[in-house]
Order: sequence, then structure tokens, then C-alpha cells
Amino acid sequence: MARSHIKTLRVATGLICLVSLVTSLAGCSLGVMAGKMLFGDPKIDAAFTARTGEDLTKGEKKIVLVCKTPYSVENKMPTLRYDLNYGIVQRLKQRGIKTGSSEKVSTWLDEHGGEVRNPKELAKEFDADFIAIVEVHGLKFYEDNSPDMLRGNAHGNIRVFELRGKGEDKNAFQVYAGEFSTQYPQFSPVSIHQVTERTFQKQFVDHISINIARHFHDYRNSETM
Repeated sequence: MARSHIKTLRVATGLICLVSLVTSLAGCSLGVMAGKMLFGDPKIDAAFTARTGEDLTKGEKKIVLVCKTPYSVENKMPTLRYDLNYGIVQRLKQRGIKTGSSEKVSTWLDEHGGEVRNPKELAKEFDADFIAIVEVHGLKFYEDNSPDMLRGNAHGNIRVFELRGKGEDKNAFQVYAGEFSTQYPQFSPVSIHQVTERTFQKQFVDHISINIARHFHDYRNSETM
């Protein structure tokens, strides 16, 4: 092997070791920065676009978002449905995605007991191209067996229906189904002596909103860190 190749190999090996050392000593952020220097920051395609061929970030089609939470979850955080709906909508708008009014959706849900029995009901009510129904099935704020340590866990599913037809003939056809499961913080819980429960809940809802919104827009790998 030529000396230049050996030297290149040694340099590359050294850089990889440096990235590992920085990550372990200084935390994830510096590790991500070092990784980007070496390997770039790859783009992750939106799952909705990959499945349907529809790029909502072009702003040509509108999506209405509906969030559903079971009673067991509402007991832990009564405003979750509204906070989550608002948080996801705001992040979709930031990416240039046209969305329906989260206030109008919340009003509709209140009038219908928080239930969406048939997406066709929404199809007739809202002027949109798609309706996304986000269902939260599980939610926890505390680390298991540690009442003084905060760590959020949530999981659920996402269904998207395309609206077709007009007037009474308007109907909804499912075109996408996905799941979400997320933990915050990822690496270690937070003590209740460091942050209030209400502040932590807000931070966790923001985290869930970002995680769900990514189903509909491309993002960089570094954004997940």
C-alpha cells in the first residue's frame, strides 16, 4: 500500500475516534456537529410524500388536522388535544403547508363529543384536500418507578384521508397510515427539582408536535438530535 494511502487511512481513523471522543465527553450536540463535518447532514424524505407522491410543502393543497386523545390521557393532561393540534399546525405552516384552522377543528370536536366516527363527516364540514387524524394511545410524563424523575413517552397513529367529490357526494378515502412513538428527553430523565411539571409538559407536547409534523415534510438528520 502506498504511503499516501496509509496516511489518509490514519487521518480518517483519527477523525472517527475524535468524533467518538467528543460525543462521549461533550454530549450529543458537539458529536452531531463533528459528524456533519465528516459525513454531511442527509435529508430524510417525508413519509407522507413517499407513500402518496403528494408534496404538501408546495402549498398547493390544504390539510386539516384532527387530534384525538382517550379519556385516560385527557385525565393526565386535559388540554393535550388542543395543545397538540395547535403545535402540529404551527410547524406545518412553518414548512409552507396550507392547513385548516385549529380553532375551527377544536370547536367541531367539542360539538361532536371529541369523536370522529366517520371521516366523511369532516369531509363535508371542511374545505380541504386532506384530513389527518392523529390518535394518541398512550402518554406518560414520569420515568417508570421514579416519581421524582420526568421523562415523557407517547405513542399513537396517524391516518390521512383524501377528500374527493363535491357537496353531498363528497367523501374521504384513506391514503396514508403511519405510527409515532417518541421519548423526551432521549438520553436521561429530568428531576422535578429542575423544572416544573407544567413546563415539562409543554416541552414534551412541543417535542411530540415536531415528531408528528415530520411525517409531512422533509427534514435533516441533525434535526432529530
